[in-house]
Amino acid sequence: MNQRRSLSENAPSLAAQAEAQEPAQGAGRERGVGGVPNRTRAFPQSREPRFWRNLLMRLRLRDRRFYPLFDLHAQLCTGAVEALLQLLSDLKDPNGRVREIEALEKRADAIVHDVHAAVRRTLFPPHPRSAIVDLINHMDDILDLTEDAAETVHLYHVTSVTPEALRLAKLALESVRHIQTAVAMLAEPARNRELLALCAQIDDLEAQADHVLRAAMSKLFRDEPDVRELIKLRAVYEVLEELTDVCKDVSAELEAIVLGHLGS
Repeated sequence: MNQRRSLSENAPSLAAQAEAQEPAQGAGRERGVGGVPNRTRAFPQSREPRFWRNLLMRLRLRDRRFYPLFDLHAQLCTGAVEALLQLLSDLKDPNGRVREIEALEKRADAIVHDVHAAVRRTLFPPHPRSAIVDLINHMDDILDLTEDAAETVHLYHVTSVTPEALRLAKLALESVRHIQTAVAMLAEPARNRELLALCAQIDDLEAQADHVLRAAMSKLFRDEPDVRELIKLRAVYEVLEELTDVCKDVSAELEAIVLGHLGS
């Protein structure tokens, strides 16, 4: 009887000791209903999602095969538009600029094919697949239109060009040179602000080309008495101005890639 009484007297002290030890054993645990420790918060949060995200980002950054292809294609674009301006400066074409532009366009087509194939094969492209395809396709439009302009001059037997046509060609060349510089920056995220500034300059050049085209068309229809010459020059004006439009399309694709990167 005395033993049973001593156990009952010691029970409160044992409970107090258990409560005193509980914080030390379960530090940081929250209490649930009825004072029962909530042990679900005792385990650390899993870091696996962050680990996989970092791993995927590193793999994406390693797949840089697209940037040299972009750079090479941009160089071909610049070379083709330079040849076009030389053709317009000397319509007799003693150096075979038309054939040079056609050869550059074929080389560019091969690069486009390589980019499309790489997009299909790669697991971790540096940018969305659709963005890569759209960018290289719009860049290739520059070569296509440059070839169209050269063939227009050649097939229509254009014997003289106006200062307005030369001005449009120079604006196109300046735009393409900005594109070449911007494409080279695409592989360096630290230069995204410079790239966006170049895109803004390309947009301004396209707006200038619109003004030049309107003034040239007005003068052409007002002053040119020969209908055949009018048709020829009109075709030249339109294809040259369209060339700056395509440069603006490339600028828009570059902006979308950069802004998508900044937002991710």
